[in-house]
Amino acid sequence: MTRYRRTGFTLIELLVVVSIIGVLMAVLVPALGRAREQAKFVRCKANLKSYGVLALMYIDDNDGIMPSAWTSFYNSHQEYRGEPHRYCRWHNPDYDLEQHPEYAGPFWRYLKGKDIHICPSFPKIAKRYGPVHPEHVDGVPIVPNYSYSMNSYLGSTENTPKSMTGIKRHSEVFFFGEENLWITAPYNRYAFNDTAMCVYQQWDSFGTFHLTRDPEEGVVNAVFLDGQVQTVHREDSWRYCAPDGASKSPLNDQAL
Repeated sequence: MTRYRRTGFTLIELLVVVSIIGVLMAVLVPALGRAREQAKFVRCKANLKSYGVLALMYIDDNDGIMPSAWTSFYNSHQEYRGEPHRYCRWHNPDYDLEQHPEYAGPFWRYLKGKDIHICPSFPKIAKRYGPVHPEHVDGVPIVPNYSYSMNSYLGSTENTPKSMTGIKRHSEVFFFGEENLWITAPYNRYAFNDTAMCVYQQWDSFGTFHLTRDPEEGVVNAVFLDGQVQTVHREDSWRYCAPDGASKSPLNDQAL
């Protein structure tokens, strides 16, 4: 009598294998997504750490004087001839400082070529919210040139230079951080639109788009005057913008 050796799987066995693979994918895919987001978050922290180091180099080279929050990257806070709107400068390829150094401000030479200007999580946020940011000009591409902004409280101006030594509690005052591209009262009255984060003037606040499914519930990163990078919540904005920043909070009961 001839015997035949079975060389394949039965339908039930195949279904069991497919079910196991499906379960594994259901477990692994979200975990891989979280791991990718965490990696982007760590890269963002590294970017801001570099910003802090380079800003301190600038300050050391300029007799202890802070860079300008308004003209640290670009040499003009006003619109350039033919510019659609300065609020679009952060995403307008015609004002990419790597390609157009003629617009560069005095701090840019410390930053150029470092590939540290854009948080890895920001392009996705820019694609979603960039076309509807305040004063957006239709037709200007959404191609981020930078995604970090400087604490305006620290920024020197031509008439009022600020010294690093004049600021108290360096570990409690942020230097550069991340904003949202949308407005959410009472936290901010303006979205990310330039190189200055104006928390002290009660216009801006920290963002909320990292490590979250709800873009209103996340955290962001900020580098402080002592060079340390911290994870911060939107409610921290006023506490960390200036030594007396908490007094500026628009939140009920100063819930900081």
